[in-house]
Amino acid sequence: MPTARSFASISLFAGALVPAASAQGNPSAVDTAGRYEATIRRTSYGIPHIVAADLASLGFGEGYAQAEDHLCTIADQVVRVRGERAKYFGRGEGDRHLLSDIAVKALGARADADSSRAVEPQEARDWHDGFAAGYNLYLERTGKDAVPGWCRGQDWVFPITTADLAAANRPTPFAASIARTRPPGVPGGGAGNPPGDDALELPQGASQGWALGRDLTESGRGALLANPHFPWGGSNRFWEKHLVIPGKLDVYGAAVIGLPGVGIGFNEAVAWTFTTSNARQFTFYRVDLVAGRPTRYHYGGEERDMTPVEVAVAVRGESEPVRRTVWFTHYGPVISMAALPWTVEAAYAVRHAAWRSPNRRQQILATNRAGSLADLKRAVAEGMIAGLNTVAVSADGLAWYSAPPGIPNLSREAIAAWLERRERDPVTRAAWQNSRIVLLDGTDPTFEWRDPAVTRLSVPAGADGVPQLERSDYVFNANNSFWLAHPQALLTGDYSPLYGDQRTELTLRARSNVLHLTNANPYRAAGDDGKFNLREIQDAVLANHSLTADLLLPELFERCTATPLAVVAGRNVDLSRACAVLGRWDRRFDIDSRGAVLFREWLGQYDNGNFRSGAPRIRSELFADGFDPADPVNTPHALAPGTLALENLAKAAGVLEARGIAIDVALGELQHAPTKLPKRIAVHGGLGNREGILNLQNANLGNFNTLEPLQLAPRVTGSRFLTEAGYPVLHGSSFLMALEYTADGPRAMAFLTYSQSGDPESPHFTDQTELFARKEWRPILFRAADVAADVKREYTVSGPRVRQR
Repeated sequence: MPTARSFASISLFAGALVPAASAQGNPSAVDTAGRYEATIRRTSYGIPHIVAADLASLGFGEGYAQAEDHLCTIADQVVRVRGERAKYFGRGEGDRHLLSDIAVKALGARADADSSRAVEPQEARDWHDGFAAGYNLYLERTGKDAVPGWCRGQDWVFPITTADLAAANRPTPFAASIARTRPPGVPGGGAGNPPGDDALELPQGASQGWALGRDLTESGRGALLANPHFPWGGSNRFWEKHLVIPGKLDVYGAAVIGLPGVGIGFNEAVAWTFTTSNARQFTFYRVDLVAGRPTRYHYGGEERDMTPVEVAVAVRGESEPVRRTVWFTHYGPVISMAALPWTVEAAYAVRHAAWRSPNRRQQILATNRAGSLADLKRAVAEGMIAGLNTVAVSADGLAWYSAPPGIPNLSREAIAAWLERRERDPVTRAAWQNSRIVLLDGTDPTFEWRDPAVTRLSVPAGADGVPQLERSDYVFNANNSFWLAHPQALLTGDYSPLYGDQRTELTLRARSNVLHLTNANPYRAAGDDGKFNLREIQDAVLANHSLTADLLLPELFERCTATPLAVVAGRNVDLSRACAVLGRWDRRFDIDSRGAVLFREWLGQYDNGNFRSGAPRIRSELFADGFDPADPVNTPHALAPGTLALENLAKAAGVLEARGIAIDVALGELQHAPTKLPKRIAVHGGLGNREGILNLQNANLGNFNTLEPLQLAPRVTGSRFLTEAGYPVLHGSSFLMALEYTADGPRAMAFLTYSQSGDPESPHFTDQTELFARKEWRPILFRAADVAADVKREYTVSGPRVRQR
């Protein structure tokens, strides 16, 4: 084990501590071999089409163009991964900034980015060096006092390095729980640790993707629906782009801000999207401690010392840095939560795959270059974008689904032992059932990840491998288990349980996806011929038709018509008006839908356990008929008997009336895009999975790790969803793309729902949001002639080539 040393010489390598070179000092040097040069053509809605002779110059053009639109967002994340938020912003509410800095420094994000860079191909390094240089050129030309947006004139806006850029795209889950944790006997330590339950507040993506094969399209070729559900603010927004190296690369799509290349998109041969997976990316370990030695633990037949990592954080307004010690086992950092405290008997450590993903940038480049579905499969298999399903289609019409290739690599023996512990050990069982935590016995070497220092993780030897499915009709994923990528081709077998459960309940949104894909009544998404064209894909995803309303509303309406009275808290409530509103509702969540809000608030009166997919749950108070794994698309269904449904309808109406909101209010009067203030733009779509709608939004759910000013609002008493600002959409449908391959190549339509620019003074701050509100899709310009016919601004950027040290 390493000895205690400063952050400057320690980084986290797949959960273990190893020496790493410092990223401090002169960040770059001029490479006299040449210059960067890229041409940027901005078309309608501010979309950049970037052309360069090589990857280095392509990255340079992309970095420059992205800084024009989102310099503040990138700068904000650079401050985060440098561990300097407290330096510029103070401790923050509840020591928020301080805790973030402590964890980031202890985990060694920037130092690890440097060590990862050493194993990358030179062209990948040049690509990202170019991006950083392009960003820096824009900043130099503009000056921090004139950059657009919320960071103008701030002293935390400065030139960046490639290490900054690489680290900025890595998450730091469990930050506060790591930073707060101290050994028993230390002031504030042990069972007295402030609960670090942010450990369970992991980034929540959603999304859905359809890959339609030749048997299900009118063209007889491939088609794709990409609908990632991501935040509408902060660094996890998408930025749309078209990247071209003549004769070598021609790819279109989007990636999260600060990440070069196309994450979701297409080229002439293949189109692909990603969805958040249920696969586990991390494992927790309980280590038994040596008596009287709270930082020494048993492992196999020996004892091991924890490694202290000393961190010093500068804090604005304080003369001395805050010094903390973060403790690591060989698995990773010690973490303390209310349910898993560090006591004199035991401590808990976490190992997370996302803390080291050195192949991610090569994987993006390989997917962008893919000339066939086989190429794309290799790119996905050889990389490690942790936690994402892939849904892809080839131009000739083969549809493919794959679960993430990288999960904690436990042996068969370890998995069998963990499953046995789940049955007999109540803590292990509760960790899984309540929070989907894989809790392992850290004293037993059996539970090690196999080959944890390699750059790619894999599944246990002898298992069926990575769950995947190729078909000529369709595959899909809507954050449901890998088990059901197609209802007639279930992925059952000897897969690692860390990929997720089999024979498990789908969310209502996932069920709605299948019903649309199978052209079931009343959706009839593919029309009379049962095959999709591009327009039908577009219409399906924005139909906003509620499956939950189809399943429950008829009986709810029948009951409230027959018995228009409910008793709530000893008070009689007349339901006749509420019942009439639901009777007139079109079962859609469009801007002008009246009844949608009342139905949403009615669903919100039920606990999450009545909707929970995948975990054991008590008998539903909402559905009469439970989940049947033999019929996963159509169960559960029917309204549960009893008076609770009418009581909850009365409560829902009461919530609205107490706020002075009409119970037949149009959805658009409450659901809007607060990130686009001072304009008020109404937004359509469902809210979460409960309503069974493809076009998903969320209020006050952003998974934000940003300091960008956002319009958050407190919840209204008695409601699960309604806030003082209505339903502010801070998360949901983002880069929404429908594509079909034709005899002339790819043809696609899209929205970037929150628009291309983060500058409130830009015309491209709200233009696509307004299109989305009207459901007016815009064409993607991919062909050179189409781009040339729509150029609004063309410019060339150049500068000395810089190679990072």
